[in-house]
Amino acid sequence: KIFQNHRVRFVEKNIALDSEYGKELEQRCKCVGEPPSLPVVFIDGHYLGGAEKILGMNESGELQDLLTKIERVQHPHTCQTCGGFAFIPCPMCHGSKMSVFRNCFTDSFKALKCTSCNENGLQPCASCSQ
Repeated sequence: KIFQNHRVRFVEKNIALDSEYGKELEQRCKCVGEPPSLPVVFIDGHYLGGAEKILGMNESGELQDLLTKIERVQHPHTCQTCGGFAFIPCPMCHGSKMSVFRNCFTDSFKALKCTSCNENGLQPCASCSQ
C-alpha cells in the first residue's frame, strides 16, 4: 500500500501463487546474507528490508528520497483480466492441473498433468505486465 500511495511502478510477487517466486526470493536473500522473510522489498535489485524497515523509512522520509528515481504511475488501474493478481486460471485445464487425453485406439480417457500451468493451476496474465 505504501508504494501505491507513492504512485511508483512496482512488481508484487506472491510466493503463494507461484513457487518460482519463492525460489527467486531465497536466491536473492542468500546473495545479500539475509534470511528469507515476508514481506521483503528490493529496489533496483538491491535489498532494502522488510515491512518494519519500510514503515520506518516512510515515516522518516528516507523512502521518499529513494523513490525519486523510480518511474511514476500517472493513473493506476487494475487489470480487467486478472483483477491485479497477475495470474489467471489455466485456460487448458481450467485450474484443475490435469488435462484429459483420449487414446486414439480405444474409447478410454487418461488424465495427465497439465503442462501449461504452474503447481496451482495458474498461468501468468497476458493482459498485464505485472
